[in-house]
Amino acid sequence: MKNVRTPVIENFWYKTDFDSEKTLYEDQLGWTIEDKVESGGYTDTEEVWQHLMGSSDKDLVGFDLGFFYVPNRVFYYIDQIAKELFVIPFKPGTEELPIYCRVEICPQIVPEENYLMDFDHISEVWENFKIDGHDMRYILEHSVLFLST
Repeated sequence: MKNVRTPVIENFWYKTDFDSEKTLYEDQLGWTIEDKVESGGYTDTEEVWQHLMGSSDKDLVGFDLGFFYVPNRVFYYIDQIAKELFVIPFKPGTEELPIYCRVEICPQIVPEENYLMDFDHISEVWENFKIDGHDMRYILEHSVLFLST
């Protein structure tokens, strides 16, 4: 029996020599299988977050996290060194490109209006950051996630 995938956004990914699929599918949202293995095999969103982001240890700084929140079609970035969360702006003149190609998912200098939150510890993001009233569990489960070192 063939798996039926639910498309979410057409023209999201760029084509490569290895994969010509540009559609974002529902099963690509949230932590990937590889991320869950990296976290020690956790499956719960908060447990994976705590392990990968370092929020279970006050002295540990984990990965940075870029994410594309599907409901509002915005990219966000959590920079753990700068201790900032911000919106990643789209590059000018990229409107015709697939959505993923329109941003640079990395620490960067962004316009002041794109800064959303400063934090002392990554756990503050989990506890306090919300989009349209949704908490981080919901946000992550409805986002494409990009870990960065």
